[in-house]
Amino acid sequence: MPDSATTEMPQRHRLTLPAPDLRKRALRRRLPILLLVAVPSAFAAIYLFFVASNQYVSEAKFLVRGAESPGIRAGGIAEILGVGPALGAAETEARAVNEYLLSFDAISALPGAGVDLLAMFRREGVDPLSRLGVAKPSPETLRRYFRGKVKVIYDTNSGVTSLEAHAFAPRDAVLIARSLLRLGEARINRFNTRANDAALAAARQGITEAEAELGDIQRRLTGFRDRNRDIDPASTSAAQQILVGRLEAEMSVLRTDLRNMSGVLPRGSPQIAAMEGRISALQRQIDGERSKLTGRSNAVAPRLADFEELKLQQQFAANRYEAARLALELAHKQALKQQLFVVSVVEPNLPVKSTAPKRLSLWATITFGLFLTYGIGWLLLAGVREHEA
Repeated sequence: MPDSATTEMPQRHRLTLPAPDLRKRALRRRLPILLLVAVPSAFAAIYLFFVASNQYVSEAKFLVRGAESPGIRAGGIAEILGVGPALGAAETEARAVNEYLLSFDAISALPGAGVDLLAMFRREGVDPLSRLGVAKPSPETLRRYFRGKVKVIYDTNSGVTSLEAHAFAPRDAVLIARSLLRLGEARINRFNTRANDAALAAARQGITEAEAELGDIQRRLTGFRDRNRDIDPASTSAAQQILVGRLEAEMSVLRTDLRNMSGVLPRGSPQIAAMEGRISALQRQIDGERSKLTGRSNAVAPRLADFEELKLQQQFAANRYEAARLALELAHKQALKQQLFVVSVVEPNLPVKSTAPKRLSLWATITFGLFLTYGIGWLLLAGVREHEA
């Protein structure tokens, strides 16, 4: 008996809650997960599967190459440690072009290429969360939205750049991709022009200076010839020397004849007097011709020295001009070797089917993130309660 009484007493005094109270208590326990996980996940599903506008993606691939193919880059540990070769010109310019395609400059240049970004990003019928929300956005707002619609990815191993353009119409996507490719190619051409100008500037300056020096010496030579009325003092001097040599040879013959006549004829004979007169006249002629070479202010020798100095300067200037011309040709060939150009690997395609947004994967990611956030918060709250208890 006592045992049965003791066992029945708790049963008679046990509190039994009404069914509505039990449901309310269960609802209160489930309310956080419903509000923090289920409801946001449901709203995300409704938006992604029933409200979000379709987006079309046009993809293109290109690479920047030079006239001389770059060497194989070091990979793996060698590249991480920095023992591999430095970035080549093509890779450096490719990275620069990639940055340019997402810059304010590219965005401001697109309207000139026939791309109305505001009309494309604010199309009628596009859901408010996807479209550009400002009719007249600031450059920073437009650039931030543009970066969400255009993706530029560079592959360091192959050197290929992938360009993806997202838009709410297929033709808008392919137009954006094609226009960006043309802008990238134009930017590479500007790089080439700037590099060529820098490489050829010094060589062109050298050849300009050599031409000016050569022209100045040529004008001085012309003035020298005009003043002295002598085309070539060197030739004049040679001819003068030949003439003096002939006269001296003739003088030698006359003197020999005079000695022979002096041994036969008397000293005061007319023949000897005539011979002596001829010898005196010839000697005066020889002296006069020699004075033309040296000994007078207008002699050939001083003019010849000035002329030869000018000719030597002319030769030096001509050699310098030839060296400058060869340097210009070499610089031009070197600039051609360093020329860069864009190679289109995959042309922008006209999308047929919408591939964005990726509804299922986005919804799964959002739901998983909500569950993860809720779990972390629950663990933190449980820890706080346990600490207080």
